[in-house]
Amino acid sequence: MDRADPLARLRDRLGDGGGDVAGARAFFAPGRANLLGAHLDYNGGRVMPVALSRGTYLAVAPRDDDSLVLESEGFPGERVETSWSELRPGRTTGWSAYLEGALWAASRRWGRPPGWEVRVVADLPLAKGVSSSASIACAAVLAVASWQRVDEPRETLAAVAHQGETEYVGVPCGILDQTAIFLGREDHVLSYDCLEGTHDYLPLDHHRAAVVVLDSGTSRELAAGAFEERVADCRRALEALRGPLPALRALRDLTEDQLLEHGSLLDERLRRRAAHVVGEVRRTRLGAEALAHGDLASFGRQITASHASLRDLYEVSTPELDALVEAAVAAPGCFGARLTGAGFGGCVVALVDPAARADFDAAVTRGYRAATGHDPAPTWFAPAGGARELPFRA
Repeated sequence: MDRADPLARLRDRLGDGGGDVAGARAFFAPGRANLLGAHLDYNGGRVMPVALSRGTYLAVAPRDDDSLVLESEGFPGERVETSWSELRPGRTTGWSAYLEGALWAASRRWGRPPGWEVRVVADLPLAKGVSSSASIACAAVLAVASWQRVDEPRETLAAVAHQGETEYVGVPCGILDQTAIFLGREDHVLSYDCLEGTHDYLPLDHHRAAVVVLDSGTSRELAAGAFEERVADCRRALEALRGPLPALRALRDLTEDQLLEHGSLLDERLRRRAAHVVGEVRRTRLGAEALAHGDLASFGRQITASHASLRDLYEVSTPELDALVEAAVAAPGCFGARLTGAGFGGCVVALVDPAARADFDAAVTRGYRAATGHDPAPTWFAPAGGARELPFRA
């Protein structure tokens, strides 16, 4: 078996769960990283995610009953045996919850396929801020939709995957991850307006720029609670500002002049949160203009400026994340870097010239080890396409 080939690894694992291997089909969903628009999704702003060249590979082989036999290479020895009829929210909290949730939501919308033997292989780092959980969910939703021969917009498929995560697993997430995974386009950044639900694409040639994920080596134990606090802060700021500014649909509509004029209605903490949103809206606009003109240096400066705002105004960074961004920005070939995900640990995303890969890896590793003693373990990705079915013969 070729360890470098995820499809070969899928083939190796099919056939021991009662499925018809000859009728098997395979699907892929990428991970994603958000380059700009940090914490703007729930504030109605424009976000700029990119689908990644690694992700989740999922194979399904039909059975002659209602059973579901689920296995993942990442969790050896943890086979899950259930059925379509047994799927219900809260059934499990194990590794299969995201997969089950997607199958549950998709089958409710489009009907149940036959029983399935399902095998999962991923070349995406787990719990590193590149949406590994959304990736497996999107692959599963696409599998059901394709099997049932439904023709739905990709935005609908994203909504179904989101429903599985929020209702079945119980994660109160936005729809950014699923949208980026389904709408991703090779060599492009997705520019998605979270309030209007509209999108377009901006060029990001993989020959000129790679997306590099750097691990701070610190856990995100505080991230969930901190995220909920930031959402509540923004909601309170919006409610206070709607007094003099009733036309505000979301905090993303607030202008710098309006914040200056009416900021006294907010306490210092809420002013900082609102100032981050106002600034991040400006940075996404400037970043989009830079990408449209192929100006990666200017785009990268907006990414790094986003981190400074996340550190100083949104207050979701840590000393380790700050040190990692500093090491990345100082390394050869780096256009810009910032923390990714909710913050409070986890990873940094950097935009880097792929021609500088060896020099960048050596410099950022040396700089971060000197500051913290940790290895940032750079993982490289290209801007890639969205979820899709793959040619597959078991």
